[in-house]
Amino acid sequence: MPARTKSPKPAESAPSENKAPVAHPPKLPPDTGKGRIFLIDSMSFIFRAYHAMARQRPMSTKTGIPTSATYVFVNMLNKLRNDFAPEYICAVFDLSGPTFRDQQAAAMKLKKFDKDAGAYVDVAYQGYKANRSAMPEDLAQQIPYIRRALDIYRIPILAMEGFEADDVIGTLAREAAERKYPVYVVSSDKDMLQLVNDQVCVLNPPKDNLICDAAKVEEILGVPPERVIDVMALRGDSIDNIPGAPGIGDKGSVELIQRFGSLQNLLDHSDEVERKTYRESLQHNREAILLSRDLVTIDQNVPIEFEPERMKAQPPDVAGARQLFTELEFNTLVQEFLGEGDEVGETDYREIKSTTELEKFLKARPVEAALAIAVDASLSETTEAEEPDTEEDSTQGSLALDTLPPATQIGPESIAFAYRKASAAIISLRDDKLRDIVRKTLADPKLTKAVHDLKSAMHALQPAGMSIECLEHDTMLYAYLLDPTYTTYTLKDLALRRLSLKLSGSLAEAADMVSRLAADLSKEVDARNLRKTYEQIDHPLVPVLARMEDAGIKIDCDVLAAMSERLERECHAKAREIYAKSGHNFNINSPKQLGDVLFNKLNLPRPVKYGKGKTISTAVDVLEGLASEHEVPRLVLDYRQLSKLKSTYVDALPALCRADSGRLHTQLNQAATSTGRISSTNPNLQNIPVRTEIGREIRAAFIAEKGNVLLSVDYSQIELRLMAHFSEDPLLTKAFLSGGDVHKATAAELFGVPVDEVTSEQRAAAKTVNFATIYGQREFSLGQQLGISTAEAKQFIAAYFEKYSGVRRFIDRTLEEARRDGLVRTLFGRVRPLPDINSKNFNLRGFAERTAVNTPLQGTAADLIKLAMIRIDRDLTDRKLRTRMLLQVHDELVFEVPNEEIEEVRALVQDRMEKVWELRVPLVAEAGVGSNWRDLD
Repeated sequence: MPARTKSPKPAESAPSENKAPVAHPPKLPPDTGKGRIFLIDSMSFIFRAYHAMARQRPMSTKTGIPTSATYVFVNMLNKLRNDFAPEYICAVFDLSGPTFRDQQAAAMKLKKFDKDAGAYVDVAYQGYKANRSAMPEDLAQQIPYIRRALDIYRIPILAMEGFEADDVIGTLAREAAERKYPVYVVSSDKDMLQLVNDQVCVLNPPKDNLICDAAKVEEILGVPPERVIDVMALRGDSIDNIPGAPGIGDKGSVELIQRFGSLQNLLDHSDEVERKTYRESLQHNREAILLSRDLVTIDQNVPIEFEPERMKAQPPDVAGARQLFTELEFNTLVQEFLGEGDEVGETDYREIKSTTELEKFLKARPVEAALAIAVDASLSETTEAEEPDTEEDSTQGSLALDTLPPATQIGPESIAFAYRKASAAIISLRDDKLRDIVRKTLADPKLTKAVHDLKSAMHALQPAGMSIECLEHDTMLYAYLLDPTYTTYTLKDLALRRLSLKLSGSLAEAADMVSRLAADLSKEVDARNLRKTYEQIDHPLVPVLARMEDAGIKIDCDVLAAMSERLERECHAKAREIYAKSGHNFNINSPKQLGDVLFNKLNLPRPVKYGKGKTISTAVDVLEGLASEHEVPRLVLDYRQLSKLKSTYVDALPALCRADSGRLHTQLNQAATSTGRISSTNPNLQNIPVRTEIGREIRAAFIAEKGNVLLSVDYSQIELRLMAHFSEDPLLTKAFLSGGDVHKATAAELFGVPVDEVTSEQRAAAKTVNFATIYGQREFSLGQQLGISTAEAKQFIAAYFEKYSGVRRFIDRTLEEARRDGLVRTLFGRVRPLPDINSKNFNLRGFAERTAVNTPLQGTAADLIKLAMIRIDRDLTDRKLRTRMLLQVHDELVFEVPNEEIEEVRALVQDRMEKVWELRVPLVAEAGVGSNWRDLD
């Protein structure tokens, strides 16, 4: 038996982390004159940013792109740059795939006390970080934007296969310190405190730029930096599935290391530990503790080259930053940090006051130049609606009045024309003679014209009895066609992105910008073979959508009022039930109070957390996971659904109706989604749930005018049919050509049974697998949906692709082309850029690959229904029918049809939708008729 060494004298007590810290100025790494190196622990901050805002105060763009984590991370970068002005800086990321720690932990066994046996028994170790779930989808969507932000700030991104970011940071910190660079590890992860020494400190910007030197480390953890590993080894880490010493905890780990001096000494003298639970834990888990020490130890010998010149701080890419922050709607960053672009400069803007002057101006236009138009819609107003913000709207070119239903406008006061750079004229429409010339000019079928956002211009001019003919260029639609991944396409944003110019808001300036942009964007559209898509789909769809917006849809406000009262009672009843079941009265809408009740008072299992933060989530997925453990999470989910539907739809919709007609006028947006789908805003009528009883009740409030009915025609399984068309898979094609149930046919193939013997459970599983192929789901997600293991889900997918080999070939071919071209196209040539398709980051690449497979299907479906809308609208006009197209909800069209026209219109719409394009399998459009949107037969 080895000789024992004398144990250090026990400390009186371990410092409490709840005590107010003793203030002391941090001892910074000495200034050697070589410049400081800042190493950013990127994923640590990204996960913390996500939990700090995404779950508590989520942010997203108008089109639904989540931005919370990106916003917090970018602000952290700005704070770092402004407060410290680093001389050298880099961002370190993790890569997907196993690391050396996974190999270390592979053969590990744990000891667990078996109450029945009355002894410790060996149990299998599930693996390092086995508790980690896949990155949340709304966070994965933000990683590409965060990486773009780093590129814009010219901060290099470093990573090393087989190692974690901590190891790369540790190695770079060691090498930099050895070369006498002062090192600042930018992280809020306590594991990083083990790196602190005279040359290395840890900086935590969110904690008021807290700088941890050796004294601060001891103040926070109770041990010096060289003993941080020992404390962490005892504590373990439930997030990373590092077992540590069960039962010892945070306080005990500090007390023991303070007393025994080191982990090794503690283990060697574990029989001297007085507390029985501590002693037995140490003795029965020695190997696990030692392995835990290895797992928490940052490897400072990663084979990565230290290149300080590569990390040298540089000025940001201002143009790129304008583009990104405008796209993400970070208006404060655009304005305060980057400014609003350059001034337009010297211009020839004038006001025309006579017919002679106007005619002279128009005759001076070169034949080859389009007449650029901007309409002053900011002065359109009514007594029933609030006047829109003039400055914001005036940057739109031909301006959209988001706050006003189109029918309430009374027409513009002014219009501006331009046809060459820096020259424009404003014409008053209050002068009858000038107004008459403008009307004739706009209606001239031989005079080519350009505008930004034709639909808004049509709405603005319609009350004045004006219309635009021979409109050739719509700069908003051009910009959207060229890259549909931006979140906004206002003229103001486009001027920033394309011309690096800030707009003052003048009408002449708007016309000037349209003139500058139209020719260049038009050439790009031609160069990228998008002209046909523009001329056959996007441009002719504009008047169709304008008429739909003008029409609106009738709302039965009495139905919604009665519903609101009932839902109010149900919310109160549900809240009382939650209080009774939990034993506590609290604010159910407060994530903090709800989390306290669930995890502290009811002691429900704490959710698996992403990253190394302490934030406890009460998001939907967490509550769904807890619903089987206790009634309260399920009741909270019910309460949230009731409350959201009441506030979002039941109470909001009547307030948005026009008082004189009782009709609701949604805004249908062409330039809003990356796939080419039309979106609906102010209000969004595409998100009304259809699978819940309450959602169906809300739809019952959408009614037809007296003497009319609602007709809904919906494409059946259009994306699966497009998969059959693109893939030419024999089995999938046969299923659709036969007119049978495609999901039953798939189930018969997967389960090896005759079609007529397929059970409802088998059909449901096959349906899930069918759509999983469209949306590129992986084994983990499919397993969760089907309630089976990941291994079983993997077998399901393998069996599917074995049977449907054509689908497999289509996916492989699509991915190969996407990797080659960096984009994918729909059947009609619409593009979707995929900048991360070749990324080394698994999550980024995986999201891009799923997008690559889905976009040609979803985007082509969107294009098909747009074509159908254009042809149906033309037929309704040609036949002089009184039927009005009201709504487009993804694959569904809704019409208001006079009773006497219903048979003709139903046949017309179904025929146009089903014959819109010849595919290898038939398109099927199913129709329903009723007095309201719910009751359609």
